[in-house]
Amino acid sequence: MNNELVNNDQLNYDALLTKHPWLIQKNQKTILSPDVDGILCGLFMSHYFNWKVAGFYDGKNLAITQNTKIDDCIFLDMDIYRKNIKSCGHHMVLYNKRNIPTTWDNYSNCINPNILRGFDAYNNFQEKYPFATIHFLLCVMSSYNDIKIVLPKTAVSPLLYVDGTFKNLLNYPENCISWLKFFNAKDSSSPMYPIYILFANRKIADMIHDLETIFGKFKEIVDGKKRGGDKIKIADIIDKSFSNESIVKIDKLINLLADFTGWKYDKQNWNWTELNVLNFNKEIEENLNNGNYMGVLNKNPLSMAITAGKRMEYTLENPDKF
Repeated sequence: MNNELVNNDQLNYDALLTKHPWLIQKNQKTILSPDVDGILCGLFMSHYFNWKVAGFYDGKNLAITQNTKIDDCIFLDMDIYRKNIKSCGHHMVLYNKRNIPTTWDNYSNCINPNILRGFDAYNNFQEKYPFATIHFLLCVMSSYNDIKIVLPKTAVSPLLYVDGTFKNLLNYPENCISWLKFFNAKDSSSPMYPIYILFANRKIADMIHDLETIFGKFKEIVDGKKRGGDKIKIADIIDKSFSNESIVKIDKLINLLADFTGWKYDKQNWNWTELNVLNFNKEIEENLNNGNYMGVLNKNPLSMAITAGKRMEYTLENPDKF
């Protein structure tokens, strides 16, 4: 269970990057989840490592630029159950660590904090990773000496919003503290301490004001509608391209996040045309147990996530395949 990457319940960043050097290689192609977490990851890796966004994957549909090989891409904010595909996500994917599947090395190229810490749904669901993929990337990259991460105070807004991080901070503080210790974020000599302290010094009233601001900005993108301003919709791709109307909204969303974080939105690194769309089957197991979990894995899912103690969502390469 990757114990060589953990010392005294703290992540060994050097060992992690030695095992997965592709995470710090420049000019990589990436496929993002099409929500705020995925977009922030894309902005971050494009800004610091000149990564190119080759497509999007939402757990049911995959959009990828023509003539791009899947295994040449790195999936961000998605855990891919294929040993030949590199990915970095944060979902709970193991049901019971006392019953490890024989095909578990399918995750050998997947970086996932729950896997790193040996957490499973049966024993540790209440202790699962409470933040987003972008927070994990920030911690890992802060330990990498070749770049200097600078975050303005305005970055706190999207970093609180993403994946309901503010809810977890308020509702599950003990678990959040446990993970901050795992990342060694609270140690003043730690390279990620400057990032941690941005949040630690933020008053609750200011956090609420920050969130009100970003909620309002997302609503503006969709002309006051309640939902949709914080996502890229793969369904909006027609004839291999996003419509002009969709691209206008997408540009507003990415520019908004770029303004908050200071990470440059380099449009040359993002592709909105010449996209092939693959459609998969997304299924749900509502009564998860050891037997059902193994049954799902026998179907060779492309990706999966245990979203509640007994609930698992998974994707099969039907009708389309890689």
